[in-house]
Amino acid sequence: MVELADDGFCPVRDLYLRLRQFGSREQRRGLKRAVRRGFLLERRGPDGRTYVALSSEGWERFRESTR
Repeated sequence: MVELADDGFCPVRDLYLRLRQFGSREQRRGLKRAVRRGFLLERRGPDGRTYVALSSEGWERFRESTR
């Protein structure tokens, strides 16, 4: 997620392409779980696509994991 969007939004489709080793059901469930827990922000763009970005809580978790 950090590689794709850095501090902005990225299309969910691009995120799913990076996570191809998981099945589509696991991808959707994992994404929704991260949104519910507050790690990701989910928005619908003017083009109708869904976009996600790391929230401040997500950035904190990322920084903790890279220490």
